[in-house]
Amino acid sequence: MRLGKNGAKWSEFFLGAKRAALTLVAAIMMIVAFAPANAASVPSDDEQEILIRTTLMTFNDANMTGNYSVLHAKASKEVQAQLSIEKLFETFKPFRTNRLFFEDIVYEDYDSYEDAKFDSDGALVLAGVFKTDRVKVSYRLEFVNNDAIWKWSGIKVNADKLR
Repeated sequence: MRLGKNGAKWSEFFLGAKRAALTLVAAIMMIVAFAPANAASVPSDDEQEILIRTTLMTFNDANMTGNYSVLHAKASKEVQAQLSIEKLFETFKPFRTNRLFFEDIVYEDYDSYEDAKFDSDGALVLAGVFKTDRVKVSYRLEFVNNDAIWKWSGIKVNADKLR
């Protein structure tokens, strides 16, 4: 096959284009490889509300019954590896002792302290407050995505009786 007068220039052009394409593919692969494993988009407002309400209700049920197995099962793999059901039982003893139960927040509106965001560790943070005639419940919940399911990785709840 004869390339003609400009054949050498065209082969150099195609060789350069091929190198540029391979470099681009390699760069994209590196970006994907080094992206956080839990990189996900912020859930919709409805999904956030479901996460907040179900997590707080599971937490409240555990405190009311003293049975933390479901709360433990809904935790992230990392939390399950670090905290036993017995440790959750001991950690949340003040809620049982002081009867800080708040099942009535199920139907109450809530206010978010801040927009949903990801913290520096990649956890989704949802924070806000529920207020009923009887109790004010402030919360900061952290979630990670394990196997395409949001699992809690941090729970901070303050429940103050109002009357």
